[in-house]
Amino acid sequence: MAGGDSSRFNGLLTPPDSPLALKAQQLKDKASEAAASEDSHKGGREWIRHPVSWPQFKQYVDAQNLEPLGRSLETHTTYEIAMAAKRKEYGSVAKYLTTHVLPEFIASTTALGFDPHSALAADDFHLLVNDFPYYLGDDVEHWVLWCRKRLSPGFAAPAAAIEAIRVKFGSGVEWRYFVNPVAKQSVPQLSHAHVFVKRA
Repeated sequence: MAGGDSSRFNGLLTPPDSPLALKAQQLKDKASEAAASEDSHKGGREWIRHPVSWPQFKQYVDAQNLEPLGRSLETHTTYEIAMAAKRKEYGSVAKYLTTHVLPEFIASTTALGFDPHSALAADDFHLLVNDFPYYLGDDVEHWVLWCRKRLSPGFAAPAAAIEAIRVKFGSGVEWRYFVNPVAKQSVPQLSHAHVFVKRA
């Protein structure tokens, strides 16, 4: 295509003047500026330069330190564009999720007899693969554990969540769980945790 080289995202060629390629270039420019400064370490969970190994990831989570974690630049770029598109079309990401991703699960919260304040049970949870996973090595899987009841931020998985994880994956896997602080949650309206699984 005339006008410059194409950029590759998720195995697809993207024209250089597309929103995805332009956003990627903006993020790369920011990365170059950060690298040139003395304090180029990037915290938070926006994007990171290198994948985090499973042993290192476990150390971070066990120390309750989430700052080194994030998505790759490619995944972060596609995430930002996808979220913007969902907000434009549906008014909010939560509206999109309740309409197209979790309609039956969310509908169950209005069923007769549902008590949002009752004790958690395994069927209060629903596991889905994260479409925009954190940048992890060693074939680690990143899942979202949606919950019909409010989960508190932190690293201690409730017993019912542990049961739901074991029902899904069995006992032959290693996993880690956390609920982001509210300020770091992309969809705070819908209660969810992050679950990371390393199969044997």
